[in-house]
Amino acid sequence: MSTPLSTVLPRCARRVDLPLPDGPLAAIEARPDRPAVAATLMVPGFTGSKEDFLHVLEPLTAAGVHVLAIDQRGQCDSTGLADPAAYAESGAAGQGYGSSVFASDIRALVRRLAAETQQPVHLLGHSFGGHTVREAVLGAHFDAEPEPEQGPSLGALLPLASVTFLDSGPAAVLGKASRDRLELLLSVADQLTLRQIHELSPMDQHPDPHVSAFLLHRWLANDPGSIFTMARRLLHEPDRTDDLKALLDAWNLPCLIMTGADEDVWSAQLLRETADRLGAEFAVIPGAGHSPNTDQPGLVADRLLEFWLG
Repeated sequence: MSTPLSTVLPRCARRVDLPLPDGPLAAIEARPDRPAVAATLMVPGFTGSKEDFLHVLEPLTAAGVHVLAIDQRGQCDSTGLADPAAYAESGAAGQGYGSSVFASDIRALVRRLAAETQQPVHLLGHSFGGHTVREAVLGAHFDAEPEPEQGPSLGALLPLASVTFLDSGPAAVLGKASRDRLELLLSVADQLTLRQIHELSPMDQHPDPHVSAFLLHRWLANDPGSIFTMARRLLHEPDRTDDLKALLDAWNLPCLIMTGADEDVWSAQLLRETADRLGAEFAVIPGAGHSPNTDQPGLVADRLLEFWLG
């Protein structure tokens, strides 16, 4: 997870609730003080939240980018599902990969943001959020209207300008420490509440009492069905790099893979190799680990602006 340096919203930002068929998603929206030149949807990772992106909001909006950072379904302040098993299910039509509630939420928000800003969306996912982004993009055809014989265009399916994967590997988590934590969490999923898990392994260790209180709130506010589904997927996610490569080529869609130099959940080298497989741009953020967005937010914002606006 990412730990914000503070929980204070910059002046450019506000908290909002975004209505969707399965219930509202919580978000932080940051608008530039002039017409937007770009729009981005930012998706957090496992045990993360919209606040993971607080520290990149000001430099992005100063450059004219309209930012929407969300909590995923059942994550932190977003509404969960009534049936915990539904997180792991395919869409209502049983269409398979690409139709989970996590992915369908992202597609709906991309279309909403593009319509509001009149801009194609730069879609970014951090860690597990990158897996959601990939699933949303690969599954775009599941909820598209029928298209002419030549096939659907990118704009008709999903109005995207680019995709960015921030410290998000091509498949299941590889780092031993991360896998051990996930397996331990799942081993007590049916025995302990989130509060009891917190008591065994505190989630709120931070010198700033406001940040500490937020970290505890974020953990306890999660819908258990959501967080345990994410944990299982992180342990078993398939490698869909070849499928994504074919889609990026077909849509001529730019892609960036960014990593902290000290990334330890997958490894910076693996992410570089994944970028090569995709034909994507690759960026390493020095002085950062698994969360460059909070370790080095200024460098992350600069590299994103170079990719998006250059």
